[in-house]
This record gives sequence, structure tokens and C-alpha cells, in this order.
Amino acid sequence: MSTNLTHARQRPNLAPRPTIGRLRLRPTRRGRGFIVGVVDAVGPDTNGFAPRDRVAWRDHGQELDELIIIEQSDVLGVPSWVSDEKVVSYLGAGLIARALVRTRPFSRGEAVRIESHDPLVAEMTAAWARSLGARIADTAEVAIHDDRMARRRGLGSHGRLAQAAVEVFQAIRAGVFDDVPLLPASEGRLAA
Repeated sequence: MSTNLTHARQRPNLAPRPTIGRLRLRPTRRGRGFIVGVVDAVGPDTNGFAPRDRVAWRDHGQELDELIIIEQSDVLGVPSWVSDEKVVSYLGAGLIARALVRTRPFSRGEAVRIESHDPLVAEMTAAWARSLGARIADTAEVAIHDDRMARRRGLGSHGRLAQAAVEVFQAIRAGVFDDVPLLPASEGRLAA
């Protein structure tokens, strides 16, 4: 007796094939402003991505299906040596920290004060500044201020964002954020 495997293996949420410049992605984890996942399929004229590549994109709070379609320009490649947990824990605040550290030059050994209303951004900016030789002090004359203009300058176009993400991943690899707590393992997991 034969079995119709088409009906036996019904797949929930079949997303359409991606069109020009779009990717079909399988989200695996979300948290702290980003979602990480795997490329399931690529549309025609899609450059730089292939099936099974790991990627990240900004989380706009939408409900996530098993497969989603996104423009390739909204996606960042993720190196294989960075875990999903570290991507969602560090990428968003790391991008901001990188932008902030670049706004105010300081010398190796100089005392620097970090000013941010976001404790995670403050902690990651301090970690990045320390990795560049700064001494973090509450009363230092040199201050790195977290403001919209500084964030915008550092995170402008997609090309800038992609380059900034590469630098954040390098900082993760170098252990710059090792003292910053990861997102708890129970939060943000989307797939086993």
C-alpha cells in the first residue's frame, strides 16, 4: 500500500520562494533588538548569501513564522564562531557602543566617563573603551555621551551597519564583552 508523502508530511507555514533580492529565512532566536536565523533559500540576484548561512536582522516586534521573507539589504551575515546567544545578547548594544566610542577620541590610559540612560549600552561602551586603553571613571573630564546623533552617525547606511557588525563580531571574538551578562538562555529561543 502506498502512502502519499505530500499529505503525510504537511509543512506548516510554507513561505513562497523569495523574489529578486530577497531571502527566505528560518528564525532561531530573538532578543535585545535582533533576530538570528538561517538562510533557507535565496532569490535571484541575491549577492553574498547562500542556503544555510547564519544571519541576523533587526527585530521590529513582529510575530515570527517558521519561515519569513526579508530583503537581503536588511540582513547581516553572522560568522560561524559567534553563537546565536551572543548575537542576540551583544549585537544591538555592541553596535551602539561602537558608534559611541568613535564619537569622542581619547588616549590610552585616559580617564573616560560613560553617560547613557541604557545600562546595557553603558556597560558595553565601557567595556569597548577599556579594550582601547581607557580608564572608566565617574568623574572624568572626557565623556562619551549616548545621544541620537552619535548613534545615527555610527549606524547610518547598510554598508556602515555591515562594517560595524563585523567590528562587533571581532570584539566578541576578542572577549571585549565577556564581563557583560548574556541574555538568559530561557529567553528568546525560537527553535530547538
